[in-house]
Amino acid sequence: MASRSRNPFRSGLPYSPSHGTNLMLADLYNLVKSVLFDREYFWHLAGLLAVGELVLGTLIIQKIPYTKIDWPAYMQQVGMFLGGERDYSRIDGETGPLVYPALHLYIYTAFNRLLPSPDSVRPAQYIFLIFYVVTFLLVAKIYHLAGRPSAPNSTAKHYPQALLIPLTLSKRAHSIFLLRLFNDPIAMLFFYASVVVMMTGTKRGWRAGCVLFSLALGVKMNILLFVPALLVLLFQYRGVYGLLEGSAAIAAIQLLLPAPFFLSIANPRLTIAYFTSAFDLSRQFLYEWTVNWRFMDEELFLSRERAVLLLAGHFSVIMLFVAFQWSPVPGGTEAVVMRGLSKFSKAPIDFSALTSAHIPLTLFTANLIGMTFARSLHYQFHSWYFHQLPFLLYSGGAWGSPILGVALWGMIEWAWATFPSTVNSSIALLAGHIIILAGLFFNSNVGAQTNKVEVRSETMEKKVQ
Repeated sequence: MASRSRNPFRSGLPYSPSHGTNLMLADLYNLVKSVLFDREYFWHLAGLLAVGELVLGTLIIQKIPYTKIDWPAYMQQVGMFLGGERDYSRIDGETGPLVYPALHLYIYTAFNRLLPSPDSVRPAQYIFLIFYVVTFLLVAKIYHLAGRPSAPNSTAKHYPQALLIPLTLSKRAHSIFLLRLFNDPIAMLFFYASVVVMMTGTKRGWRAGCVLFSLALGVKMNILLFVPALLVLLFQYRGVYGLLEGSAAIAAIQLLLPAPFFLSIANPRLTIAYFTSAFDLSRQFLYEWTVNWRFMDEELFLSRERAVLLLAGHFSVIMLFVAFQWSPVPGGTEAVVMRGLSKFSKAPIDFSALTSAHIPLTLFTANLIGMTFARSLHYQFHSWYFHQLPFLLYSGGAWGSPILGVALWGMIEWAWATFPSTVNSSIALLAGHIIILAGLFFNSNVGAQTNKVEVRSETMEKKVQ
């Protein structure tokens, strides 16, 4: 009787074709699972996705027509600046007056100088493709650093590289970067760079982070939505003196950027014109472009009462997170504030008491609160938080349910992809934001290290170089 054949690589196990196939499928499954979720393979998948985005972005630029929206207006505004106009309130284009800070104007002036002509859009698209990929890599770095323990004997929640996959799937994101050439992606690129250096936890990192943060603000004022969280973080990680230093650096850069051209002691009207144009918080939005409030009529949309209620809601929710979520250490916010005020030069929380995820989680949450209570969201504003959504969902916004997380991401992405916006798409967008914020408030527990590090005693010192 012939003996049964055996797999030479698995001694002692009966071999059959079906058994071998099952083993191969099991090995393939384990490999895919490792590539998607094991930290050691994080940059393998991130690198593959970045290369894929380069290829896809090139195809989009080559095959899909550029959409003429704000680029001509940007170039017209640059033309007036190069022509000698220094009254910011008089600089305008076909879509209206210049309502962005000075660095925006300088960046698009550089485009004007570098390109063969203001109408040479194709080269600019490839520059924006570089912006797109660099932004992706910066965001990937944030996700990777978020899973890094802040102390040798502590653990941190790993943010798997699978969370990066949704960042490559958005039709709206590719459109904003590659086909519209808006300034929003440039502001966010500076912002994500600031988060990366802040997460180093050093004094130098926080100082460089504040500089980059202010440069982001110098492109577009939506960066103001992150300010409440940044102030909290500066106080926690650097104390009162660090908070004042960081705030002063941000303010100084906002004065230095426009100073050579638009600020004048001899003619204060130029200074007033700059700040009232570049940081116009009373600016009215057009109902026809709203993505988030289509379910209400235009009269209510434009009403002052609604604007006041939204501002009050924004402030109230921020304060709830400040009081109950953004100091996830023993004693909470009260203990942190008391220790911070007792010694201005010392940080009230030990660096090792918080995970690296605390920094982006706090900043991203503040931004989502601002977008939830925004008087209006336009389609390009999608880039303000698109890269942050998987992070927020994984941090508690999905209430611990992967299925709900996928559903919320899909619902929000569908709302942004619907053009023009509808009653249903606006309701879906607002509902998605509210569900995520509630999840972050009631379920977020990734801020503190799991080794039960205590809040500083009077003799503890923050050890940063």
